[in-house]
Amino acid sequence: MEVMGKKANAINRFLSDRVDIIIMPRAGASKKIKLTGLAFVLLIMAWCIVTLGALWLWSKAYDYHLTKADNKIMRVKMQLISDELERGRKYLSLTQTTEQQMRQMLGMPGGKFINLPKGLQAQKQKEDDRAKQLFGSDLKEFDTEEFEKYIDSMQETAEERLASFQEIAWYFANRKEGLNSTPSIRPSSSRISSGYGYRRDPFGRPTGRMHKGLDFAGKPDSPIVSTADGVVRHTGWVNGYGQAVLIDHGFGYSTLYAHATGIKVKSGEVVKRGQIIAFMGTTGRSTGTHLHYEVWKDGQPVNPRNYFK
Repeated sequence: MEVMGKKANAINRFLSDRVDIIIMPRAGASKKIKLTGLAFVLLIMAWCIVTLGALWLWSKAYDYHLTKADNKIMRVKMQLISDELERGRKYLSLTQTTEQQMRQMLGMPGGKFINLPKGLQAQKQKEDDRAKQLFGSDLKEFDTEEFEKYIDSMQETAEERLASFQEIAWYFANRKEGLNSTPSIRPSSSRISSGYGYRRDPFGRPTGRMHKGLDFAGKPDSPIVSTADGVVRHTGWVNGYGQAVLIDHGFGYSTLYAHATGIKVKSGEVVKRGQIIAFMGTTGRSTGTHLHYEVWKDGQPVNPRNYFK
């Protein structure tokens, strides 16, 4: 306690004593400034506060100018990116026009126009306009999430266009085989027992029904052949049709062979015209041994009689 008291007394004497500050210029008389110890301490503290404040303001100003310069560089880079994206968008638009022209020359679907979901074109244009607005706005308002969505949209469009050109290439490469892919022979040598079109229900219902194919009546296990080259898409049970084979021939053609038995092909297998694919049976909704044969063109059933003599 005695030591603490001595220190307190020493501090009190210092603060109450007079402090002389002598300023001695090179020329002229010296000047003496008389201060108390307390005033001297307060002066030193004020000087430290002013110095630290000045340093803080200087650092803030430095950071501001540095950030401003970085923003300017960033804006130039963003403008370059914007110009490149705009150029890419124009090329994508050009590929769409080229795709339409190629489809038209080859007689493919979509030759005159490409069917797109309603409002998709307007949505794409809206995304392009918004992207331009993003690049022209202040960096503080830049929405990175929206920009990423725009980039994803451009990538998706490019992938769709690539897939379309691959389809065109496949169509051109296989155009020579179009005749082989068109159903053109009888699926069975048996007689035709029922034609294409509306008919009475064979099970006695009072109303007529649309018969979407031809019926060939024959002996059990009579061979059934593919009427064109193609790829087997389904084999097995189909409600109402029993054991059936569905073949995709490309170029919009597919054929169905129903009420069969002893199916000899499997899904994914490539078949040739005239190849035995199954045998005649009476599976499914059937009144007797026969083959029900359908031809589909562009998703619609057509009269199979128009495809063989």
